[in-house]
Amino acid sequence: MKARQGFPSFRGPFKTFSISVHSNREKSLDNRLLVFSQGSRAKVVKFLWLKYLWDELSKMEMELFLTFPEVLNSEIIVSALRAVLVIGKRKVRERLINCPFLNDEDKPTKIKYQGFKRLDVEITRITRSLPRVKKFSGWIRSSSAKGSKRGTQRSEVIEPLAVIDNDYEDEIFNWYSYLSSSEYTISTQWL
Repeated sequence: MKARQGFPSFRGPFKTFSISVHSNREKSLDNRLLVFSQGSRAKVVKFLWLKYLWDELSKMEMELFLTFPEVLNSEIIVSALRAVLVIGKRKVRERLINCPFLNDEDKPTKIKYQGFKRLDVEITRITRSLPRVKKFSGWIRSSSAKGSKRGTQRSEVIEPLAVIDNDYEDEIFNWYSYLSSSEYTISTQWL
């Protein structure tokens, strides 16, 4: 069944959003992935994350997944993607499920993936033209259009706070080493 332009092929209510994959100002083109789904954007991210861990993503789904800012800003997901290259999906998935730091809602279980499988998601690639940008030649009508004519004045020097670097040391949990090491143990300071 071929869907009409701007509508998904599945029935029922849907939500749509698009993500810019590549913009070229020289040619004034913008390549985007247009997503139709029955759930919100956050649910699509969660669905693609679970599908990546339990199944295989298509080429377009993988491109969409890696384009989401939510994925790129998540330390856990980026560390898991790196660890999969080292030890494989099965071990990374097992370690994420058994991790004491993740809430039950965040653990990628098979049951959650089965529930998210009912979510219909369609991805299409669209190319749209951007408005032409007028090129700046560098010519200025008069010197008054150039900006401030004041000479550079010395700004007051603000002294840095008297904080020594070693005053506060925060231990940051390294997700990549936890997920990718051959023998992983959690020290008692994290529990």
